[in-house]
Amino acid sequence: MLSSIYGYDASYPHDELVQNIETALTQFCEAAVPSNFLVNTVPWLVHVPAWFPGAGWKRKATIYRASRDKVVNNTFEWTKSQIIANTASPSILKNLLTDVATSELSQYDIENKEDIIRWAAGTLYAGNSVLTIATEATFVLAMLLHPEVQKKAQAELDTVLRRRLPELSDRPKLPYMNAVMKETMRWRPVVPMGVPRVATEDTVYRGYLIPKRAIVRNSETYSNPEEFNPDRFLNNALPPAPVFGLGRRDCPGAHFAESSFFLMASTFLTIFNVAPKPGRPFVESKPSSNALSSHPIFESIVTPRSDQHKQMLEQWVEI
Repeated sequence: MLSSIYGYDASYPHDELVQNIETALTQFCEAAVPSNFLVNTVPWLVHVPAWFPGAGWKRKATIYRASRDKVVNNTFEWTKSQIIANTASPSILKNLLTDVATSELSQYDIENKEDIIRWAAGTLYAGNSVLTIATEATFVLAMLLHPEVQKKAQAELDTVLRRRLPELSDRPKLPYMNAVMKETMRWRPVVPMGVPRVATEDTVYRGYLIPKRAIVRNSETYSNPEEFNPDRFLNNALPPAPVFGLGRRDCPGAHFAESSFFLMASTFLTIFNVAPKPGRPFVESKPSSNALSSHPIFESIVTPRSDQHKQMLEQWVEI
């Protein structure tokens, strides 16, 4: 993700920039939960000075804002310095900054454009890194619970790829893999789409009981909605689940997120098998969630499909 957006290759196993980003994202997720801070319930508290008892949220906000700005600015300035030194790797940010630099805009307009690009890049990374990882965890869970789907997707990948790793250009040739992706996002969407519409208390509407905090799946669009069934999307008769929003609230990073998910999921199935731990009953724990996403927690065994696939993995890591 950092490479695609900023052209930055993180160090393994520890990278200071990645650590700073993870800290900022954790803080953002905490701040985004309305119930975490009293000021969201009592708005006039915004006028209370930071030293006042009970105004700890204001001191936290100052720290969180500084952490966020540090991450957004440092990544942006790093890529910009690489462009100036003519050593920048291909990235979204490099393309955007190069377009601005070669335009005939005034210095004032260039600075405004760069500031917009700075925050757009930060938002793109923050949203996609959290949500794509959560979606990938849900995908692995689906493959764990449905080994027949896992094998069918692997058979399609083997036929199309012929012992190489997938690329974005392969996606149109992999209809079943695309159906698996759509079903993963429909089956357990990681974004809390229903927050603005959730029932705050038990409600009776036209004789129907809607329990507090209930999420209702409509079987008129997707039959047997609780079932994981990628085949439902193979004939293109069904619309994909609106996990990226609708209309003016449509996610601008949807295409980037889908592409990232495709590369992660298809590469995973090309190289690995996933199965329950031997001799232990499969148990899924309560999902981990924050204001941005929810992802399942479970135990599994992930192994290379063969020695040849292990070699493919080692070659890929070396690159």
